[in-house]
Amino acid sequence: MTQGTQAIQRLWFEPVMGPELDGFWLEPGAELLFGRGSQCDIKLPEATISRQHGQFVSNSEGCFLVDLGSRLGTFVNEVQCEKNANTTITPGNMVQIGPWVFRTSVRQGAPVAMQTLDDSVEVEARVQRMGRNELGHLAQHRLTLLIECSADINEATTVQELGALLVKSAIGGTGFQRAAMLIPADESGEIQVMGFLDGESRDATGTTFSRSLLEGASRGDVACMLSGQTAGFGQSIADLNIHSAICSAIMVDEVLVAYLYLDAREQERQIQPDAAGFCQALCQMAGLAYANLRRLENQIEQARLEQDLSAAREAQQLMIPKDVSAGEVFGWGRVFRPGKEASGDLLDIIPLSNTRMALIVGDVSGKGAGAAILMASAQAFLHARIQMGCSPEDAVTAVNKFVAKRSAMNRFLTLWVGIFDADEKVLTYVDAGHGHWAIRRADGRAEAPPTPDGFLIGIDANSEYRNATLLVEPGDRVIIFSDGIPEQQNSESEQYGVDRVYELVAESPTAEEDVQRLLQAVMTWGNTTDLDDDTTIVSLGLV
Repeated sequence: MTQGTQAIQRLWFEPVMGPELDGFWLEPGAELLFGRGSQCDIKLPEATISRQHGQFVSNSEGCFLVDLGSRLGTFVNEVQCEKNANTTITPGNMVQIGPWVFRTSVRQGAPVAMQTLDDSVEVEARVQRMGRNELGHLAQHRLTLLIECSADINEATTVQELGALLVKSAIGGTGFQRAAMLIPADESGEIQVMGFLDGESRDATGTTFSRSLLEGASRGDVACMLSGQTAGFGQSIADLNIHSAICSAIMVDEVLVAYLYLDAREQERQIQPDAAGFCQALCQMAGLAYANLRRLENQIEQARLEQDLSAAREAQQLMIPKDVSAGEVFGWGRVFRPGKEASGDLLDIIPLSNTRMALIVGDVSGKGAGAAILMASAQAFLHARIQMGCSPEDAVTAVNKFVAKRSAMNRFLTLWVGIFDADEKVLTYVDAGHGHWAIRRADGRAEAPPTPDGFLIGIDANSEYRNATLLVEPGDRVIIFSDGIPEQQNSESEQYGVDRVYELVAESPTAEEDVQRLLQAVMTWGNTTDLDDDTTIVSLGLV
C-alpha cells in the first residue's frame, strides 16, 4: 500500500444483471457468506449456485472474495477466482456469480438536466483561452493535491460518482466557490449536470452557466474569465456578479465528452494563481476515468445482450423435436446447432399418422433475437396448420401472408414443407426458395432436387404456392440442410458446395449416418467445430 492511501474496507454491491436481487453493503470487518443455502448471509436462489458458493471478507488489508470451491466458479472482471484464496475487490469491479453481475462502489449520485445561458456574442472579445503550453508548472503542494484527487476520481463507478468527486476536488484545489461537471448540450439545448457543488449544496437548480465559456473550451483548451474582464458579458452574468470563471474540456480520444465548469461571485475569495493548470490536469485524469467507466458500461451491456441471446437459444431448443416416434415405416436423423447468436434456422417433424409424416425446414434472414422470434412464430403457425390437416401449399400460402403483414421489410425466410405418405409412396412438398436438399435413392444414387418454384416467404403477401410431388420407395430418403453447410469455407476460402453433399449421402447407409457424416465432413472441411453459420441437417425417408 503506498503512502497516503488507505485500503477500501466498505463496499456497496449493486446488482446490474441477473434475477431481481437487492444490493448490499460489505461493512468493515464483516464476513458475508453467499450461496443458495439457507444459512448464507447473501442468498442466491439459483440452481447453478453452490450451497456455500463463496464469501466476501473485509479486513484491515481491504475487501476480498473467497471462492469456497464452487462448482461453476466466481469471476472478478471476467477472470475466474482461484478456489479458497483471497481475490482483491476494489471500487468499479464487476463480480459475476452465476447469472448475477454486481458492480462495486463506495457512493452513489444522479444526473440533472439544465439550460445554458446564451451569452456567446463576441466570444473572442470576452473569453481568454489559455493554451496547454501557457499553463506553466504546478507547485509541489498542488502536485500532492492532484495525486490525492487522482486516487478519489479513480474510485468512481458511475459517471455521476465521477462528477461528484471531480467537483469536490476542483473546489479544493482552486479556491472557487462552486463547480459543475457538465455533459455537452443535446438537440434540445439542454446540458446534463453530472456533478455540482456550491458550498454544502449539491442542488444545481436555478444555476446559470455561461455558454461562451463552454464554447471557448469546446476545442480542448481551458477557457478563463479572469477578475476584471467581465465587461461585455450578458446582463444576467453581470447581475450574478461573477468575477472569475474557468471552463476546461474533458476529452476522450480527442472527443469532447464533458466540461469542468467553475465560477466565483460577489465577495467570494479569489482563485489560486495556478487554478487553470490544476483544472486541466484534473480534467485529463477525469478523461481517463470516464473512458474506463464507459468500457465497464459496455461490458455490462454486452453481458445483458449475451444473456438475452442465451435465453432465445434456450427457447429455440424447446421447439426442436427430440423424441419423435418415426414408427415402423420411417427412418430419420437430425442435427440442429445454432451459431454464436440465436439461430434463424427452423426445424419441425410432425407425425400425422402411422404412415404419414410432415417435415418443415427453413432459414430466416439475419441472426440474433429478431430472427429467432420470427422463426418461432413461423414454426408455431405452420405446426398448427399442418396438424389441422392443411396441405403443404395451403400451409405455406397462409404463413406467407402471416409473415408478410407482421415482419419488417428486411425480414424474410426460405422454407421447405413436405408430407411423406408411406401408403401412397409419395412425398408432397413446397420448396419456397430453400433449395438446399438432396434425394438419396435406395440403390445408392444421389439426385439433385428440382429447382425451387416458390417465392421467398414474407416478401409478397399475395404470393401463392403449389404442391410438387416426388415418388418415394422403401429405402429412399431426402436430406435437407441449411445454407451454412454448402457455404462453409476452408482455409483457402473455398466453399464446401452441394456436389460434395451428393457424393457423401450416396455412400451413407442410414438417415442417422447421413446427418452425422455430413456434419463431420463439413467440420473437417472448415477445420473447426465452430462453424461459420447455423447448422441444420435432417434426413427422413421410408425404411
